[in-house]
Amino acid sequence: MGTSDKKAKLPFNVRLLIGVFAIPSLYLAYMIGVMAVNGDYQKIDYIEWVYSFIGFVAVYVAVTGKRLF
Repeated sequence: MGTSDKKAKLPFNVRLLIGVFAIPSLYLAYMIGVMAVNGDYQKIDYIEWVYSFIGFVAVYVAVTGKRLF
């Protein structure tokens, strides 16, 4: 019995769905970037940073198909 370290990739339709749901958080990340360039750091809440980071993680999962958990 050989055990494999390779995990099965997510199916394409699940990856596509994750990618579509990540679009709003990527848009928020763009808005945060624009605000940061303009120097409005005080107007950005921590939850916005976390939500946009989750969007980048979702795009990573959608592109690579790797399961994080």
